[in-house]
Amino acid sequence: EVLDLRDARTAAHSLNVSRYCELLAEELGLPAQRVQRLRLAGLLHDIGKVGIPDSILEKPGPLSPAEWDQVRRHPEMAARILGARELADIREWVLARHEQPDGHGYPRGLSGEEIPFEARILAVAESYDAITSERPYRPARSSEEALAEIGRYAGSQFDGVVVDALVRVLESSDLSERLGAGDAPLR
Repeated sequence: EVLDLRDARTAAHSLNVSRYCELLAEELGLPAQRVQRLRLAGLLHDIGKVGIPDSILEKPGPLSPAEWDQVRRHPEMAARILGARELADIREWVLARHEQPDGHGYPRGLSGEEIPFEARILAVAESYDAITSERPYRPARSSEEALAEIGRYAGSQFDGVVVDALVRVLESSDLSERLGAGDAPLR
């Protein structure tokens, strides 16, 4: 609700990421409780953006290095906001979602198995929706283009097992049934 009050586009993105997290977690065989926690993590993953100025979030062109520094702090802001003990697992996943298997991510430079599996799922779900959504700095790209880009970075930026699961989910013949009629529009 906080994100929706600030920016309806961000709220829609969070709903989509939440649903992709759920579908990926189910595809990867995670237990029902972890699937639901991941769905919640998808809803909450961008809560740290409330601390980033609109002038940066809505900038139509490239960000300056100082602006990128502010954007890169949003996972840590989210972790502080999600400080309740009951959210410890979700807080860790949200904090680690921009870490990369090759160690070039942020904020802590984690790599490979140091990154929680749920954070790796969140990273793929978030990136897919971001690529297929219109942004102030570029138009939405097709599902095929998004899969090609994410696939190109499987193993370096994204976990290859999760990328493969995304392909299976999106190619699934029963995807529309799995999404449900009342859910946010997914691509």
